[in-house]
Amino acid sequence: MGLGNFLYEKSPHLMKTGLLNLYAYSLNFERYGKKFERLMEEFARNEKLSRGELEEYQRERLAILMRHAYEHVPYYRGIMTDLKLCPGDFKDLKDLAKLPVLTRDDVKKHNKRLQADNVPKYRIRHGHTSGTTGSPLGFLWDFSVCTAHHAADWRQKNWAGLQFGDPFVSLQGRQVVPASQEKAPFWVMNRVHNQLFMSSFHLKDEHLGSYVEKIQQFRPKGVEGYPSTLYILARYLKKTERYCPVPAVLTSSETLLPLQRELIEERFQCRVFDFYGMAERVIYASECLFHAGKHVNPDYGIVEVLDTNNQPLSEGTLGTIAATGLWNFAMPLIRYKTSDASAILPGTCACGRSFPLMDQVTTKLEDIIVLEDGRMIPSSILTHPFKPLDNILKSQIIQIDRKTLEIYVVRGSKYTDGDSQILLKGMKERVGNNMDINIKFVEDIPNEKSGKFRWVISKLEKLT
Repeated sequence: MGLGNFLYEKSPHLMKTGLLNLYAYSLNFERYGKKFERLMEEFARNEKLSRGELEEYQRERLAILMRHAYEHVPYYRGIMTDLKLCPGDFKDLKDLAKLPVLTRDDVKKHNKRLQADNVPKYRIRHGHTSGTTGSPLGFLWDFSVCTAHHAADWRQKNWAGLQFGDPFVSLQGRQVVPASQEKAPFWVMNRVHNQLFMSSFHLKDEHLGSYVEKIQQFRPKGVEGYPSTLYILARYLKKTERYCPVPAVLTSSETLLPLQRELIEERFQCRVFDFYGMAERVIYASECLFHAGKHVNPDYGIVEVLDTNNQPLSEGTLGTIAATGLWNFAMPLIRYKTSDASAILPGTCACGRSFPLMDQVTTKLEDIIVLEDGRMIPSSILTHPFKPLDNILKSQIIQIDRKTLEIYVVRGSKYTDGDSQILLKGMKERVGNNMDINIKFVEDIPNEKSGKFRWVISKLEKLT
């Protein structure tokens, strides 16, 4: 724990607010300001480009990145030298396939060699993944990718109806108050950015009413959070026969399940805008008003969908996402192979943007249920058996092997054996009768340390 975090954690609430706002003020110079405004304008213009013009934009950015990687990043200079390649060999987007994919293990093994030798230390920030797949992955960001990421983030918020500076609530994995705290407030106000940070670690039944009342009092233009977190609030609103109208809800970082979207939209009385990004800063995909898939932001990164042999797949075919970030020069990640799965959809959106459309993202390919015959069942399919079961407070599916599933269930007071039979029948219809399914009743199912909740966990070897 750094000194700043220690002081924040030990400070009284009023001082926490002051420390947070000092930090937020310092970020204005790093992430926002004139460069942010210019990039927001550039990204807005890109929405009007044709598919061909967007690809030309990508080629220009890629040429800059590849020249930088060859001249200043030892890892890529070594790879290209071994393959007898030079920056001029990457004239087209398809030329990226001349390089091997970059895996998480590669990043861990070659971390130092992936770092550029010409980016000043004062322009570098350290990032890491949440560690939900085992252990966090560390890497570097420079100021340009920080600005680009927030420009893409605010483009998504613009599509949801927010403007920079509008009040909004953030209910993500931040530890904004001590875990031991038992009384409200469970939130801290960032006045610099008009943002209310709320803890996702204090969502007990006895506290949920205070969360709802604070959101209503704050009157945000949007509420942003993990799907599982907002679903807890939506279930509370349904249980207490209440609504909490807001103009928009934005979700990310976990797979948004259909039953979660439906209840969140019903109880917050708005549309949900789900978006997909990564701490690695290589891909960003956003929902527009038509909600026909996620628009891959082509000015943020180049996206490929690959099979198990790292070969490109045709549109509409589920595969592993690999992406090349176009803005991070401190530690470029080129053809970075994620553990997430999706497919590029054919056609274009009715909104008129030429951005490619991506299907629902299943975060962590290893957490898809795999049947004995090799078929993969995404988590969205597995939500259906749970939909009629109001007496299940919380659940989690764990695949032990290709013949065994365990379902952890936190029961409500009116749960009966009949609910178990409905659940088992619905699951068998989707995974087949050859799968052994065991229901285990538990008092609670904890979130990951990051604050995220993993609904499906596979103990099989990774598929990628």
